[in-house]
Amino acid sequence: MAPVRVRASTSTFTSRVTLYEPTAASLNGSTSHSATSDVAIAPSPTRRRSNRLSGVKLEGDEEGELFKPNGEDDADEEKPTPKAKSPRKPKKHVEALDKPHPAPKRWEETYEVIRKQRQTIFAPVDGMGCEQGGRSAKKEGEDEPVESEKDKRLSIIVSLMLSSQTKDPVTHQATMNLRYQLPGGLTLEALEAATVEQIDQCICKVGFHNTKAKNLKLLAERLRTHHDGDVPGDLPSLLEIVGVGPKMAYLYLQATGQNIGIGVDTHVHRITNRLRWHQKETQTAEQTRLNLESWLPKHLWPSVNKMLVGFGQEICKPVGPRCDLCDVATAKLCPSRRVVVPSPKKKVKVEIEVKGEDGEPTVKVAMEEEEQKLVSAIKPEPTVPSAVAVNETVVKEEVVEATVA
Repeated sequence: MAPVRVRASTSTFTSRVTLYEPTAASLNGSTSHSATSDVAIAPSPTRRRSNRLSGVKLEGDEEGELFKPNGEDDADEEKPTPKAKSPRKPKKHVEALDKPHPAPKRWEETYEVIRKQRQTIFAPVDGMGCEQGGRSAKKEGEDEPVESEKDKRLSIIVSLMLSSQTKDPVTHQATMNLRYQLPGGLTLEALEAATVEQIDQCICKVGFHNTKAKNLKLLAERLRTHHDGDVPGDLPSLLEIVGVGPKMAYLYLQATGQNIGIGVDTHVHRITNRLRWHQKETQTAEQTRLNLESWLPKHLWPSVNKMLVGFGQEICKPVGPRCDLCDVATAKLCPSRRVVVPSPKKKVKVEIEVKGEDGEPTVKVAMEEEEQKLVSAIKPEPTVPSAVAVNETVVKEEVVEATVA
């Protein structure tokens, strides 16, 4: 006889609670028992334990005490409060290297080449640097507005705090917004009276503007309570301000006439590594600062930041550096130089102003093949009356009409 195969079946339910009601036999038994007793005792319902995590309320269990899952009895016990995290301790600021970094070879020659080319370049940092403090350029015939030295120092530190992860034109405009849109201007009293939302509305174009708006409110509170309403003039006190790092602190001190360190931003960090001025490539701006301060003469510290920042904004850019315009690459002093492939030739309109036979200026229009060049970043040479002025503009159409201004 073949063995009987039993097919195992599993229930779709993981647990089940069955309630039993009294049967007729149990009722009869209870009736006969009640004959000998004045009080009839009703049979207690039979229940099965559930293996679910949540409790099941049974009949007659008004408070849910008849059945609780394992471990629920201890739920009412007070849980220990989690330990509060201690605030992150600030990193100790290192002011100098224990062992000086050796000076790179031919750095004087490279520095001089950059300095001379930098004199012919007008970069955003020249007109919108943090030392400007959001002040607009003075026009001829206008009197410079009267501003206290305390307010000047405040505008410098505010501009530096806004400059993080933000380009100079955006930082300059945001500082101008604080100066001209806050009631009372860019003063300590105005920052104290303004709300975080008002400050954020003025600086909403800068990077991380929400955090910076809160930091400016904290700045006003700290200056009032700890420094008699003025910006401190020492490095440790500046580093204690929320939102002020070593770069901002050193640049502020340089702007106020204290030459105690180099302000290293992304341009200085990038260019010095491209020039191989470090034995080992530095990973942070602080490493770059410590290396530079160990071998660069101290009288060059105030000028090296602005020189390299402007050079990096217009020539040695982070993406697509213009090595074809760089005098350092031409002199073969940059180990990171590369060959720049010129852009394809395009037709341009060339307007040449010349004097005719009768002495009257005339305009001749010609179509020439010229390579596109970066001329906007370089200061034009002083105009000479007898010189020929050439203005190049890209033309999409082949036929160009001459217009005389």
